Amino acid sequence: MFAAKTTAITVLVALNLALGVAFLSTAPAFAQSGSIQGSAQSQISYKTSYPKVNADSNNSVTVQSEHHLYKPGDTVKITGSVSGEMRDKTKSDTVTVKLADSKGSIVTNQQAKVDSKGEYSASLKLPASAQSGEYSAGTKLEVEASVLGLLDAQVMAKLESSTAFVVASSSSTSVKADGGEEFKIDIASNSTVSNVQFKQSEKMVTFKAEGETGTRGVTQVTVPKAMLSGEMVVMIDGKAVASDSNDVIVTSDTSTEMTYEINYHHSEHDVSVTGTNVVPEFPLATLVMAGAVGSIVAVLAIARKKGFVSWPKS
Repeated sequence: MFAAKTTAITVLVALNLALGVAFLSTAPAFAQSGSIQGSAQSQISYKTSYPKVNADSNNSVTVQSEHHLYKPGDTVKITGSVSGEMRDKTKSDTVTVKLADSKGSIVTNQQAKVDSKGEYSASLKLPASAQSGEYSAGTKLEVEASVLGLLDAQVMAKLESSTAFVVASSSSTSVKADGGEEFKIDIASNSTVSNVQFKQSEKMVTFKAEGETGTRGVTQVTVPKAMLSGEMVVMIDGKAVASDSNDVIVTSDTSTEMTYEINYHHSEHDVSVTGTNVVPEFPLATLVMAGAVGSIVAVLAIARKKGFVSWPKS
């Protein structure tokens, strides 16, 4: 009797242990990742905006775009400033902002008021039919004719300023996790992008970016958080981009995805985005579960052979 009870207890312990292992193997990705915060949400380690350019005695009128790359139909947010000295000399508080395509044709324009701090902003929508290429955002301080005639050539030369940005269409690449789940990686770039891959075991997305040497390259890559998240690091040619660098910013962070804008000098580069949390590896969990069930069956078979348990009669 004692032996039968001991064997029954052994069977129950084996059953609990096997199911416990199987349960742990199928825990959410963040539970397996060792994330400090214990959360699958991505952590923003990079800046969310570029440094602000302020007007001074050398740059009386400044202009900059919020991002370095936009897609057709996007709204381009422009900000800038006018020095106090320039405002005093011109008696003006109005600027005209124009967006021009690679051929110099004006695609849209807008006037903006300069506030008491000398700052202004404008939001201009690109046409949905905007062609890919390098665009410019130009700002001109509007001066009345009666004042314009009194300004010297040095001041006149500082009434305008411009900056460049890229317009590029986005394309999606479908990748599959080891468990068969499919994800889409969206990329927009003025580079030639190829060989987009999701390397699940290494917890990274990789691609090649190539362009004409001597020019500037910029790529926006959107990574689904269900696929890759946690503490994210962008690497160019195997070297991690520092979190305080102006070469990488986060342009969008939602509950489902993260978009990075990556800047570099053109040549040929291997770019990667790595994380600490990756989609659960379902094949491994399935194997562990199968092993657990197999252990239970084996223990019950031995117990039955020794006569300690019996199968129910049909």
